[in-house]
Amino acid sequence: MKRTLSLILILTMLLSLAACGSKDAAPPDDDNAPPQEQGSGDPQPGGTTGTPDEPEQPEQTQPTEQEPADSKPEQTQPADSKPEQTQPAEQEPAKEPEKQPEQKPEPKPAEKPAEGTSAEPPTETPKAETPAEDKPAAAVDDALTILNAIWNTYSDEEKFPAAGGDSEHAVDGAPGSFDASNADNLSYLLTFPADDASLIDSAASLVHMMNLNTFTCGAFHVADANNVARLADDLRTTIQAKHWMCGFPDKLVIVTVGQSVFSVYGNEELVNTFRDKLLASYPTATAVYDEAINA
Repeated sequence: MKRTLSLILILTMLLSLAACGSKDAAPPDDDNAPPQEQGSGDPQPGGTTGTPDEPEQPEQTQPTEQEPADSKPEQTQPADSKPEQTQPAEQEPAKEPEKQPEQKPEPKPAEKPAEGTSAEPPTETPKAETPAEDKPAAAVDDALTILNAIWNTYSDEEKFPAAGGDSEHAVDGAPGSFDASNADNLSYLLTFPADDASLIDSAASLVHMMNLNTFTCGAFHVADANNVARLADDLRTTIQAKHWMCGFPDKLVIVTVGQSVFSVYGNEELVNTFRDKLLASYPTATAVYDEAINA
């Protein structure tokens, strides 16, 4: 803007200087043409004739056109104002505190007993045993349980065709329960003294399927332990006094286990095998009678 104003002022001054020249002078046709000469006969101002000195006209100098400098302000690009992205410094994981070794208490030296007293180790109080859960289990001297346990000890070669129980509780190939209240069946099938039926509360049996005289075992649980010896004696007396039919049994064995009484008669080999297994399985078993049957 300053340069533009300066050029305008210079042009104005030049135009004003050009306007101050002679009135008679003709304007030049061309910027570089010389001024026209006046006639010699023309009167000069001031009453003088002749050729007057031509007034010197100032040379018109045209200013060199100067191209205005580019006045456009330089466009400065704003610096990139994006904030520098600073990456967060990597944080090192916090170190776990070092575990200090556990300090074990130093064992204190045993105190010396006072003089005249003997050092005895402290006696540990026995822990009370937790009582086992009450589970319903058959008594050790339960007749049927013992009879089944003995039969299960037999090998396949030792077993014989057998059956157990009465008509209402018949079992094929194993001992079975017998109705203890039916005195007639007890007497007929197991040679049990009918008058002692009131002494027992349960019974079981195991017999040879082909012939009762070959093997018959009756197991009887006595309600009152005081009647065990009485029942054993009555069984021996009844079996020895029986009149046999279809052959005679060889041997009779009567064994007691707690409150149970077992009477076994028949073939000697079969009777002895049962006796041995019963005595071996139950240390409290006692063979009260072990004898041959009177023919």
